[in-house]
Amino acid sequence: MQQVYYLVLVLMGLTAAGFLFGVLKSSATWAGNLWGGTLRLSGSVVGAALVVIGGFYFIPKPTFFSLTVYVRGEGGQQDIVLRNSGRVVLKLGPEMTPELISENGQAVFPRIPAEFRGQEVPGWVESDDYEAVNRTVTIVGNNVDLIVKKKIKHFRLAGTVMDENQWPLPGVRVALPTFQVDSTTNSDGRFEFQVNADREEMVELTAEKVGYQTKRLSPTLGDSEVTFALKGAGHAVR
Repeated sequence: MQQVYYLVLVLMGLTAAGFLFGVLKSSATWAGNLWGGTLRLSGSVVGAALVVIGGFYFIPKPTFFSLTVYVRGEGGQQDIVLRNSGRVVLKLGPEMTPELISENGQAVFPRIPAEFRGQEVPGWVESDDYEAVNRTVTIVGNNVDLIVKKKIKHFRLAGTVMDENQWPLPGVRVALPTFQVDSTTNSDGRFEFQVNADREEMVELTAEKVGYQTKRLSPTLGDSEVTFALKGAGHAVR
């Protein structure tokens, strides 16, 4: 589009020069310094130059531009962790501008106001599993990277240990080997863990007490009603 504008500008300059110096018999002279020497122009070329230079000076400035935000993991350019999931949010002045993340792990903002070019603005991702490492984006050019990392979530895992007669069993050591933590059941046979993990997953739970058979379960993080019974050591293991 700009190439067409420049072509029209040159044609307008030639037309103006022809009218001023051909029809109206005008005259003009200009002299200036250029590359260590003196440049002197006269006649119609001055009129043409003034029109062209003026046109360049008043060339319409774009008010919006397109920006592509590439959402990447901490592993580098090829670490695309979000595909057709979540969205990128840029805070442009008082306005929050969200765009969905596509199959290629990018969010396209088609109308960024021109005054934000070269500026650092708040930017982040909205996702169940990932969050931005730094919640800012510097808008340089038409492509920027936004680095994300796995969210660390808080999970509760709790339950009750009973004996074979369904009575609460205190003093049972309950271990969660994956997180290297353990707990001891209280008088009500209750135990509880508070752990941080990047996702909900099945874990191994081990319960042991002198005089009873060791029990292993595979509950899911976030389960708050794990209930199981320990058999006396004298019973055969089935």
